[in-house]
Amino acid sequence: MANPARTSRTVGRPAGAVRAAVRARLVEVARRLFAERGYAAVSLRAIAAAAEVNPAMVHYYFASKRGLYEAVIAETLSPVVERLNVMLAARGGGGFTLRDLLELYVRTLAASPWLPPLILREVLAEDGPIRSWFIRQFAARGGGLLTRLIRHEQAAGRLRPDLDPRLTALSLVSLAAFPFAALPVTSTVFGMRTCGRRLEQFIAHTGRLLREGTAP
Repeated sequence: MANPARTSRTVGRPAGAVRAAVRARLVEVARRLFAERGYAAVSLRAIAAAAEVNPAMVHYYFASKRGLYEAVIAETLSPVVERLNVMLAARGGGGFTLRDLLELYVRTLAASPWLPPLILREVLAEDGPIRSWFIRQFAARGGGLLTRLIRHEQAAGRLRPDLDPRLTALSLVSLAAFPFAALPVTSTVFGMRTCGRRLEQFIAHTGRLLREGTAP
C-alpha cells in the first residue's frame, strides 16, 4: 500500500524538490499564457488548470496573480541586473567592453523572445498594469548601473569622453531590444533570428557599430 503521506508527490523525491518543480511549472505556464493573452485575460484558474495543480498552489507560492506575473519577469531580468552589479564591482580590472554589455542584453532577449512583446503590452501601453513596478525594479536599476559602467569606461579612457553616458546607455539598450520587440517584422525584412548564425552576426555587427562609434 502506498504511503498516504507521499501520494501528493512523486515517490522518492524530496518535498523541497517537488515544491521547486511545482513553482517552476507555474512560472513556465504563466509565462506562456501571459505572453499569448496578456495579463488581464489570464485567470489564476486557467494557469492552475494548464499547470495541472490546485489553484490554491498559486496563492501558496506567489500570493496573487500579480505576484506570479512579477515572478515571471523577475526570473528573466534579475540575472541581468545582478550581472551588471558584478561588472560594476569588478570595474577596476577593465574586464568588460560595450560589446559585453550588448551581448548580455541581446542573449537575454534572444533566450526569452516572449519578453519584449509582453513589455510592449503591459509596460509601454498607456494603461500598462506593471509600468511603475517595472521601472522601479528593473528599468531604473539596470539603466542606472549601465550608465555608471559607461561613465567608468569613459574615465578609464576606453570610451569617448564627449558622449552622454545616459544617452549611450539608451542607445545600447535600444539597439539590443528593438529587433526582438519587432521580431515579426525584423525576422521577415532583415532576417533577424533568436539563435544560430544570424544572431551571432547581429551581435558582432552591432558590437562593431558601438565600438567604432564610441572609441576614443
